Amino acid sequence: MTKETKEPETQQLEPDYIGHRQRLKARFVSDLGRSMPDYELLELLLTYALPRRDVKPLAKELIRHYLNLANVLVAPPDELMNLKGVGSSAAVLLAAVHACAKKITWENLENRDVPIFTDKKMIAEFCRSSIGHAGQEQLLVIYMDIKGNYLRDEIEQVGTIGAVMINPRDIVQKALMYKASRIIISHNHPTGDCTPSKADIEMTKELQSALKTVKMRLEDHIIISPRESFSMRDHFPFMNIF
Repeated sequence: MTKETKEPETQQLEPDYIGHRQRLKARFVSDLGRSMPDYELLELLLTYALPRRDVKPLAKELIRHYLNLANVLVAPPDELMNLKGVGSSAAVLLAAVHACAKKITWENLENRDVPIFTDKKMIAEFCRSSIGHAGQEQLLVIYMDIKGNYLRDEIEQVGTIGAVMINPRDIVQKALMYKASRIIISHNHPTGDCTPSKADIEMTKELQSALKTVKMRLEDHIIISPRESFSMRDHFPFMNIF
């Protein structure tokens, strides 16, 4: 009998993207991502949700689809899940990152000894982190107590305010339910131009009137975009909106 010759053992090679991931992490640690383009920051996030795949092509595709990282993070999870290659783990992770950013912005605003509506810059930043990067118009309502302390916030409407009018009674009813006395509303203009439309102004007046009937106060209506904001309180005092 002849002895069987053993085939040389094949060496298990690591996928090419493993080394790339290590370099990506090292780059992030070096300056906390300041020098990294959007697709690389997104790629780094996706590695934790999809550890056994090369996610660079997916990161680039998502940036192409949503234009920038901020738009990816604020995209609804169910919308992301329907995109090829994303899945539930990645969609939930991206939504969680957005939720954390929003919470940090809000806690910086809330932990103060003055009413929250007095810090207009931080209110605008909170509204921007909530709805400023959304691809369609959304209305955010912030409910506060009589001293201006935060109670809760909700997105009340999705769509175009000029086409789908907000019912002020719905907001008043919720304010009564939450025992709110002061309200700030904000909606986004996806075009980037924060100039209020005629419909925006009329809706503000209607809501203000409805709140006055139950002795509540509309503190401001802030129009927001990814880079700009417009306070109706600051710009329209002569119109008796506020």
